[in-house]
Amino acid sequence: MKKQILFALSAAMFSLTLIAQRDPNMIPCTTYDAMDEVFKNNPSANTRYQQVQTQLEQEYQNELAKASSVAKVAVPIYTIPVVFHIMGPQSISDQVFTNLISYVNNDFAALGSDKGTISPLFASLYVDAEIRFEIAKKDPLGNCTNGIIRHDNENIYWSQSGGNYNYSGSGVNRWPTNKYLNVYIVECIASSTYTCPTTGGAYIGGYTYLPGTWSTNAPQDAIVMLKSQLAQIDPKDSRTISHEIGHWLNLPHTFGNTNNPGVTCGDDGVADTPPTKGYFSTCPSSSGGNTCDASGNANVENIMDYASCPKMFTQGQVTRMRTALASSTSGRNNLWSAANLLATGITPGYTCSPIADFKSNKRAVCEGGTVTYTTTGAYGSSGNVSWTFQGGTPSTSTATSQVVTYPTAGTYSVSHTVTNPNGTNTKTVTSYVTVTDGTNGILVPTMYDFQGSTLPSSITVTNGNTGSPTWIQHTTNGANSTTKSIYMNNASSSSTGGHIDYFETPIYDFTNTTGLTLSYYYAYAKRVAAQADTFKVQYSLDCGGTWSNVLGAPTTAQMATASGGTTTTAFTPTSSQWVLKSHPTALLNVLNNKPSVKLRFWFKSDIGTGRSNNIYIDQINLTGNVVTAITELEKSMQIELYPNPSNTTSTLHFTLNEKQYAKISVLDVMGRILESVDKTTDNGNTIEYIINQNNQLASGIYFVNIDVNNQRITKKLIIE
Repeated sequence: MKKQILFALSAAMFSLTLIAQRDPNMIPCTTYDAMDEVFKNNPSANTRYQQVQTQLEQEYQNELAKASSVAKVAVPIYTIPVVFHIMGPQSISDQVFTNLISYVNNDFAALGSDKGTISPLFASLYVDAEIRFEIAKKDPLGNCTNGIIRHDNENIYWSQSGGNYNYSGSGVNRWPTNKYLNVYIVECIASSTYTCPTTGGAYIGGYTYLPGTWSTNAPQDAIVMLKSQLAQIDPKDSRTISHEIGHWLNLPHTFGNTNNPGVTCGDDGVADTPPTKGYFSTCPSSSGGNTCDASGNANVENIMDYASCPKMFTQGQVTRMRTALASSTSGRNNLWSAANLLATGITPGYTCSPIADFKSNKRAVCEGGTVTYTTTGAYGSSGNVSWTFQGGTPSTSTATSQVVTYPTAGTYSVSHTVTNPNGTNTKTVTSYVTVTDGTNGILVPTMYDFQGSTLPSSITVTNGNTGSPTWIQHTTNGANSTTKSIYMNNASSSSTGGHIDYFETPIYDFTNTTGLTLSYYYAYAKRVAAQADTFKVQYSLDCGGTWSNVLGAPTTAQMATASGGTTTTAFTPTSSQWVLKSHPTALLNVLNNKPSVKLRFWFKSDIGTGRSNNIYIDQINLTGNVVTAITELEKSMQIELYPNPSNTTSTLHFTLNEKQYAKISVLDVMGRILESVDKTTDNGNTIEYIINQNNQLASGIYFVNIDVNNQRITKKLIIE
């Protein structure tokens, strides 16, 4: 009895572990919803599908009859070339896809790590399907490839109703669906029921179409699945794509041709999978409880169910999948043909033309900084690479990955060449890396108020989508009753979804600075209530090479609430809609005593809504405590500031070497520059400047900055 209790407890705990494998919010598959939509819009497609399914069913029954009447013989292994299309700028390593294919092959070879836990009622039915998958190594044009194609300019959100099957099927830059299994990787799948982005509710894991839904080599004869189901955390997440491959190879759900388990008894037409209502995000016992079958048993752990413990295919399902692969329907029998395996680079000894490509860990560095370059080119089973790094050390390399040091400021090109027995290919990118002298940064206090005739030349704007709205100067609206600011006129465009734009400050020198504060004014409105734009303030400690988020930046939801709310008209802020945001000193400690700091203001338009309203920024103010001893320069300058305090003007007088230059600035406690002048020494090597000549300074505390030879000396001035 004790052993039985322990066994039951162990089994219950194991079952709970399995249940945790699948997010209960995820709808594993919407294949039949997608197919119903096709048939509703195109009745002739349904006619074709029914005809194809009748033919496949007859071929399946023939295979079953053959298996029962003929002595068992070895069957050929069907190998399927696969190409992954990564839609949009998603950060997924190549290794993820290599691992995924390995997990999928285990599922189809009956080698899953959880095979030993399958219910004894069905364990013997889980057999090697003799179906394998391999990432293609040769593209349709005969070029070498790694079979992992990154389409960074595409949308990471996908519409089931009109998906962007831009890279499968026939035509230029497309991968034929009768030669490759095309798999599109997206971040979210929208349908008539589920939206993108998800808001914490249900979402779709993936979908495809059964053979015959589309004609041979149709672009839609592919699989679409979420990035989150790539088995990056748990290898068992591979069951999402194994499930979709099952559909692609003509397997229905175990509960029938529906996406709604647990409703009515259904059947998949496979004898060794009992009729069932199916299960969703649970994993009950396989024994008893199935009212749809006389045995009471259910193949709960079948990969084609929605239960939370998918582990297996049955022998009958294997026969059905292999029947689909042996059929000419949708060109499935061409996929594993000897000619196609050679054409797609699966067969050893294939030849392909090399393609050069590379990536780097950054595109900007300070003088003396390093950049790591890595080849992402393809050159087949044998070949070599070479590099030329303008301005770098080393200047050349033959390694597949190379760390390059850049000692001198400038903008430099990179050239990468790959070679194999079939030829040579070179990719050269001019102005690829920017190297900056990070030693002469701006000192605090400082402020940008955008009141000049144009944007400050020291501000760098990056438009992620050429021709679309980006950060520009607004010439009639600013914070604190000023007339200018920097803004994005998003409302002028009907399509900004997913666009990323940012502007960068010049380099600051915080070497001897602590207690930093950052403040700025913003104004922003959503276009619709569901708007999910993204706003960030970021900093770089390596002249713009890498970026991290400044903590405490407001979300766009917070910005809209505090500022312009929601409006479909172009947002222009009133004076009361400008909001001052201050970042506490404690959140900026990471910048203390750093020599080469840049800031940037980053905005991404919501992909789901497709367009955004306007955003404004003004009066970016940086202050801090500059801790310096009196330098030899300051001692030699014999600085005088008198009278101080003053109720009118004050005279600044100091001495420099012959023909030296100084910049004098007067700032208020907010860092706003109220007076600024460039001066050179007179015949006596002295400089004199009268502050507040027009009596424009109100009573208060001011700072007088004297910049000489990249050094700053600051004096406090009090106006009474």
